[in-house]
Amino acid sequence: MQYQYTAEQQEFRDSLRRFVSDHYDYERHRQRLAKGEHFDAGLWQQWAELGVLGLALDEEYGGLGSGLDDMMAVAEELGRGLVPEPVVPVVAAARLLASIASPAQAEALLPSLVGGELRLSLAWEESASRGNPLVVQTRVKDGALYGKKCAVLGAGEAQQWLVSARNEQGELLLLLLAAQPAGLRRYVMADGRAAGDIQFDGVPVDDSAVLCRGDAAERALRQSVSESLLLMAAESLGCIDSLLSVSGEYLVTRKQFGMPLAAFQALQHRFADMFIAGEKLRSLLWAAFQQQGREGFHRAAAQLKVQLAESGRYVGQQAVQLHGGIGMTDELNVGAYFKRLTLMELMAGQRDDHLAGLALAS
Repeated sequence: MQYQYTAEQQEFRDSLRRFVSDHYDYERHRQRLAKGEHFDAGLWQQWAELGVLGLALDEEYGGLGSGLDDMMAVAEELGRGLVPEPVVPVVAAARLLASIASPAQAEALLPSLVGGELRLSLAWEESASRGNPLVVQTRVKDGALYGKKCAVLGAGEAQQWLVSARNEQGELLLLLLAAQPAGLRRYVMADGRAAGDIQFDGVPVDDSAVLCRGDAAERALRQSVSESLLLMAAESLGCIDSLLSVSGEYLVTRKQFGMPLAAFQALQHRFADMFIAGEKLRSLLWAAFQQQGREGFHRAAAQLKVQLAESGRYVGQQAVQLHGGIGMTDELNVGAYFKRLTLMELMAGQRDDHLAGLALAS
């Protein structure tokens, strides 16, 4: 049983940490957001050269054939660096595509994804889905697509969209569509990442766009969304570990009444509670990872999302409180990590949505 990264994975993670530290320091992050730069094509190509974009794809397509745990290690470092490029969404969408594409489609698309020339976004979330990817109101009717997808990360930078929809018989379809500016509303989220809402008003769809349908499509989509929740939790851990590091250093160096803040027992207890909140999330992340391929995987992923919301909010709030007023300024990275944690709490179903789903399933 695996409950931590192997030595090889740790080495890979350390190399990524150096890359992130060199290219995504906080001052550069602030400058990019101030200039409205949410995607850097040069950095994207470097992610491809590091092998990250092909991490989840087979070696025959140029990938590394790695597992979900390797992707978790990458996601932690992305969170630590507040990386705005949609690395995790593209890698997760590529993993889904590889699981449902025909050999000819895989041969045509996957090498380009590995090389960074093709970017893919998975559009599944709707206003009514509330964390359940099988609640789909987008419809294919008379050969045209109608509906709306929300908060699609990297939608504006993608050339292809993977879209979930139902046909007139209620059967779930997974469609591969060329990205179209018409109907796309782009915006920047509070944490600096670019996302978009996609409105489909009669977009023509033929059978060649359907990659998967029916029960197979439902299984593939649920698996992909649950895996994405694990990656989101890993990214949150990167944020939480960074907040613990920044806050711990502040408590040791900042003095009040002639002594460091760390000398006050009440603050020691508060910091200990922050650490415990992070470890709760780490434990549930590895517990969910152990459930891969088992019946309880989707339930474990939902439980993990609940803990992500609770740990992220607690650690973020306490870090701001410990720093006082400067914790909310842009000059310090504490507020930026808190924003990233808050966005991840809100996306792919909120805490209460997943709790309600768990209650109904029990």
